[in-house]
Amino acid sequence: MNPMKLLKQYRFVLIVFVLMALLVLFRSFSRTGFRYDAARWAESSVQGSNLLTVDQLSALTGEILLLNLGSEPGLPGQLMDKTVTMSPESITLKENLRLIRKHRGPVVLFSDDSSFSARVWMVLAEMGMKNVYILQVPGSETN
Repeated sequence: MNPMKLLKQYRFVLIVFVLMALLVLFRSFSRTGFRYDAARWAESSVQGSNLLTVDQLSALTGEILLLNLGSEPGLPGQLMDKTVTMSPESITLKENLRLIRKHRGPVVLFSDDSSFSARVWMVLAEMGMKNVYILQVPGSETN
């Protein structure tokens, strides 16, 4: 069989193979290529800029989505009326992620155990979601 005809027949496969080989080489020799960027995602957490008190909620602009992560905190009645309750384990379900992504204002997480809120915040931050905060409820556990 003619080598040119063979190359022409499998050119798409060869192009994909060459691109993949180049990406592997780039990844192998580059310190910044495809780098996991957890430090950047967690920056708000380290600085504490993702933490809010009940008094600071009124300073947020836009409609607030309050996510109750299965707790019964002592929030004022007007806040409880605007709350969506879900378990921390269900945060990555398709319908819950769709609810959070479609919301155009700030998303505020709260729980009676602040470690649940912190874990869910980190998952959402690593998924690239911005404008997500943790509500510090008086009397909640801090671990």
